[in-house]
Amino acid sequence: MATKPLHKYTVAEASNLQVYENYSSETITVDDDDTVNNGTDWTTSGDGLAKEVNIIPISGTGTDVINFALKIGGSWGDNIQVLFNDFPITINNILIDQIRIQSDGGTSTAEVFEVLSFH
Repeated sequence: MATKPLHKYTVAEASNLQVYENYSSETITVDDDDTVNNGTDWTTSGDGLAKEVNIIPISGTGTDVINFALKIGGSWGDNIQVLFNDFPITINNILIDQIRIQSDGGTSTAEVFEVLSFH
């Protein structure tokens, strides 16, 4: 005779699902004519380190080069260059303090991104 499980998920499944309980979302607008680094800071906002980050394009020019950098362990890494058409990007398996996004020029239109982070 088969028995019904006491819990819906195993311990491992329940632990893995908790990764997605605490999340935040921020819209970042990057202007081509602007040299300001636009980004987010999860450590000062109280969210804590991000375990996974999704950078999702909302609007922009497909041929524009986008630079983004990650702050890990208190220090910034090098800029990563990606074409706007190559988004969305998911970054996981590292703990991220901050992210900054900047356009490398091109057209005069602004690029808009949604940054979804799981803490």
